[in-house]
Amino acid sequence: MYGVRAVTMDEIARIAGISKKTIYEEFSSKEELVNAAIEASIKEYRCDLDEMESIDESAIDHLLRMTRYLREVFTSMNPLLMQDIQRFYPKCWLKINEFKTEKVLQNIIMVLEKGKESGDFRIEINSELLAYMRMDQITNTFTSNYAKFSPSFLDCQLAILDHFIHGILTDQGRSNYYRKLQTQEL
Repeated sequence: MYGVRAVTMDEIARIAGISKKTIYEEFSSKEELVNAAIEASIKEYRCDLDEMESIDESAIDHLLRMTRYLREVFTSMNPLLMQDIQRFYPKCWLKINEFKTEKVLQNIIMVLEKGKESGDFRIEINSELLAYMRMDQITNTFTSNYAKFSPSFLDCQLAILDHFIHGILTDQGRSNYYRKLQTQEL
């Protein structure tokens, strides 16, 4: 497993089946290529989140949908990718953080508020604070030593998400969550 920094333009050209010259006709540097890839990923994630927000469903259903989505995203993600972007491509990292603040944070707050209104989530939770905490949980797994405790990056993310979910559920929410969990394939 290699991060972004270890991958050369020669390797990218070989995998893409084109010449390095062709890549440089489109991108002046590896940083510009990484930036374009990050922008494309953010655009895709934004569309996915917009689609999830447009579905009229309960907060519990949204959590289960998000769990499936995160499973898909994190299954193929190399944690070194984010470490390298944070360390060597600060402009790209800034774009990722802006997306998290503009879109992901607002999505989490919306779901938490919806769950509080339905009685599935604890009414006393501070939705904004918990949304920031959840974003930090996701991000921190990229740069921490959690891998020592979990066989895979995905397993680590799902364990942390499970802990988060159980911290916000009411008794009613827990019952609804387990009932719906049994009928869905994760």
